[in-house]
Amino acid sequence: MAAQSLEKCIETAIANNADMKIADIQVQRANRMERSFFEMEPMELSLSQDPTSGGSPDNALTLSQKIEFPTVYSTRRKMLKAETQMQSSLRRLTESELTRDVSTAYCTLLLWQHVVELLNDNDSILDTFVNMAEIRLNNGATNRLELMNAQRLKDENDLQIRKALNERKAAALLLQQLMNTTETIVATDEYQCIIPTQEEYSFETSPQGQLSENERILCERELKYIRNGMTPSFNIGLRHQLVIAGINPYDVDRSRFEKGNWMGFEVGMAFPVFFGSQKAKMNAARLDFDAAQAKHEQTQRKVGTELIIAENAVATARSTYDYYQNEGLHAAQEMRRLSCIEYEAGEISYVEHIQNLTSALDVEMENAKAIDELNQAIITLNFIKGK
Repeated sequence: MAAQSLEKCIETAIANNADMKIADIQVQRANRMERSFFEMEPMELSLSQDPTSGGSPDNALTLSQKIEFPTVYSTRRKMLKAETQMQSSLRRLTESELTRDVSTAYCTLLLWQHVVELLNDNDSILDTFVNMAEIRLNNGATNRLELMNAQRLKDENDLQIRKALNERKAAALLLQQLMNTTETIVATDEYQCIIPTQEEYSFETSPQGQLSENERILCERELKYIRNGMTPSFNIGLRHQLVIAGINPYDVDRSRFEKGNWMGFEVGMAFPVFFGSQKAKMNAARLDFDAAQAKHEQTQRKVGTELIIAENAVATARSTYDYYQNEGLHAAQEMRRLSCIEYEAGEISYVEHIQNLTSALDVEMENAKAIDELNQAIITLNFIKGK
């Protein structure tokens, strides 16, 4: 069992979570792929020997290489860099989503830990209530109905405790899964509004905005790279005379040239003639770019709407939280205190005492719920802002 703060849980999750490890691997892969921008076709090495031709180029060891137009390599390099930037943005979004999920699970765990504490405190008060009812019954000061109601309240509270313990265990297991650890997590932060809000927001700098923009840039770079497929390529060849004396079935005079072996070279250009396939690829890439542009604009509008909804949710949750912190919670605690005193003094009936204890617990539970709702709303808002 490990007692940890929210900050520590987030750090552990980022270090251990499988999705983060996959995202890191994808970034490393994209980084390494950048080195492949200068990609050429395999160099060709051929050995030819024709017995019917004397010292022609056919009797040669030939080395040839095809080289693309220089702009092909530069555009490919930019495309691969855009892929790396896109994967980096995806990793940042994955980290932001993980931070949101860990924060949500942590606050849920805090909620149920606090609920268990409230119910345990209430259980102690109900124990006193049951004992007082037994004493009053034995002294003839009341009937059995009072004891039965006191015992009923305690039994119902025990049921709520068991339910809260199960919920607390489920929240701890979810947090444990996100952190990819075998240790059972116990939240150590004090139960209150623990998540600070971030004021600044820019879609361009948010994880969702950066990913959307980098996806658009990648499609644009891919389109430019495909367009460069229409450019000519170069062929460079080098030939060296090679006479194999043992292969001469027609006894042709194939002696070497007296001034040395023959050397030759070849330089040429290859022009694309049939453009149908390349044009189809360009049209498809252009559509991909248009789709990425539309997706970018749609994402910006969608996130803008989500931001307004999240801000309204935070404002609503904060007003409820402020009420319970400033008025409701104090009134409930005072109600319970006075009810216990007056019941023991015989100034109020057990029915009134039950009503007061139930009302006080309801207010404390609503306060716990208000704190959780505010934290969850702030978590959502901070995720949208990318903080």
